Amino acid sequence: MLNFPPRRIKGRFVPEPLPPPGTFKGQTVLVTGGTAGLGLAASLHFAGLGADVIITCRTKSRGDAAKKKIQHAAPESRVSLMELDMARYSSCMAFAAELRKVREGQGGIDVAVLNAGVLSPRFVASPEGWEMTIQVNTLSTTLLGMLLLDLMKSERPNRNSPARIVFVTSRSHLYPDISHWQEWAEQGSILQRLSDQKYWPAPWKLQQPNYGDSKLLMMYAIKEICERALGPDGEPQVIINSVCPGMVKTNIGHTVADQTWIMKLLVSLYMSLGGKPPDYGARHYITAALRPKEEHSCWGRLRNNVTSLTGRLGAVLHRVADL
Repeated sequence: MLNFPPRRIKGRFVPEPLPPPGTFKGQTVLVTGGTAGLGLAASLHFAGLGADVIITCRTKSRGDAAKKKIQHAAPESRVSLMELDMARYSSCMAFAAELRKVREGQGGIDVAVLNAGVLSPRFVASPEGWEMTIQVNTLSTTLLGMLLLDLMKSERPNRNSPARIVFVTSRSHLYPDISHWQEWAEQGSILQRLSDQKYWPAPWKLQQPNYGDSKLLMMYAIKEICERALGPDGEPQVIINSVCPGMVKTNIGHTVADQTWIMKLLVSLYMSLGGKPPDYGARHYITAALRPKEEHSCWGRLRNNVTSLTGRLGAVLHRVADL
């Protein structure tokens, strides 16, 4: 049964307002996965609000096309491309090292929006040996977040205010069945179990395995990163938060829709009725990037009181999630 709560219906037709022009003037904003969908829409917004934008890409041709669109929409914005493959740790580390080389001593970057993510109904192993959804959405995003945190903390003396990291999360973190997670951890590793192909559901079951799990694991990682962002005085040296853009019409669901004609029909219907355009969804990124330091570690539109995050089992899983 289709479920469209009032907030989702409102978000489909009424966009969140943008801040005043020039809000990000003089700032440098990084958007991972900035060549399409929400990432490109967010980059267009940031550039239109005065920021210089760094977008990441896996292929230069797609990056060049996105850069051209942003420059056309915001001619005064400087747009830079940097290659990043979130499926590989080595690429994340090389990217962070290059970013440090370019921005060190200049205050680093002002905002990093970690938007890159995948949703795959078919089992694909990453070059690192993990299932690709877990690799990109959880492990590489955590690694990149830690590397950026290190850069931003080192640049804090060169800044008047803390830099920011915005993690793009999802309400899907509310839905995984975590009843066996502690057992899996005791048997070896939650991540190993989630990356074992023999437990992957058959395609005809029309499931989206690991997406919700990857986002829940990401929430635990964000909690840890938030703690590490605090200075000796307990104040955040880097402001960390996360945001769920809601249901948005992007290419991320195409792999699910392409499984069967039934799924293609259902996804098309669902998105047509409840999906907002990328321009609307990306506005939540802008809002998150402007939240005050008092909301450090607050999780945007996601519910903070779900059992999996705050209950006794959640506390155990936070320790055993082996990130």
